[in-house]
Amino acid sequence: MTERIINTGRCLAIDTSTSAMTVAILENGRLLGEISSHAERNHSLGLLPHIQDLLARLSMKPRDLRSVAAGQGPGSYTGVRIAVSVAKTFAWSLGLDLIGISSLEAMAIGGSVQNDYEGNGVTWVVPLMDGRRKQAFTAVYAYEGATAITAAREPDETWREVLPDGIRVIGAWTEEILSQAGRLAPDHILFVGETAGFAAELAQFTEDFAGHVSVVPYGIEAEYIGLLANPRLARGEKADVHSFVPNYTRLPEAEANLLAGLQTKKGEQ
Repeated sequence: MTERIINTGRCLAIDTSTSAMTVAILENGRLLGEISSHAERNHSLGLLPHIQDLLARLSMKPRDLRSVAAGQGPGSYTGVRIAVSVAKTFAWSLGLDLIGISSLEAMAIGGSVQNDYEGNGVTWVVPLMDGRRKQAFTAVYAYEGATAITAAREPDETWREVLPDGIRVIGAWTEEILSQAGRLAPDHILFVGETAGFAAELAQFTEDFAGHVSVVPYGIEAEYIGLLANPRLARGEKADVHSFVPNYTRLPEAEANLLAGLQTKKGEQ
């Protein structure tokens, strides 16, 4: 019996959760084209021109799309909001299916492709987005075998979440990973993403962990937003356009400062 192939059509994938502004169009999970740049302050000005440019390069019109997949965060508060707002606008105005994808998961699976580790055991992938003040937006994912992506360009069936996403202080985070690894015994731990600001902590982790450690600097590519979206779209999953919101993970700094000020005043009364 042959497996039924579900045609998910053409998907616009976007992510602006980091300094990378990345746009891709995929058809049935296969990449047709991608444009990426690094200019965090220009995301609000550059995202729509990037989309228009990519559509023109592929001789496509917006009406040729069937769905839009957005990096939902976590990450930069302003950046995540831009991608989600543009995705909602496209979905609402063109009648497209809308789906949100974890930006951290896309970073993790894309970064795993860049890694040259050749072991066949269990690999933990730890994406890192710099959250400033020695904090990172991060999580832990895992897969078994040589690669996290199948020949059909979908996540391997062993791909899974080990520890959920959040904003964490890097020193305590690496200690937690070390503790969990001592219990669950992965063969390989791969740190990917914005790793430069955590060099000292990752070097210490490499010394402390008994298995193999890799560190791969990597910027999100929208291809992997689309790759993660495709099997979900094939299952008929989609988000409600009006209730779709970013995964901020933490309060934006202005709101956090306001709440801190209110709590201080309350304590003084």
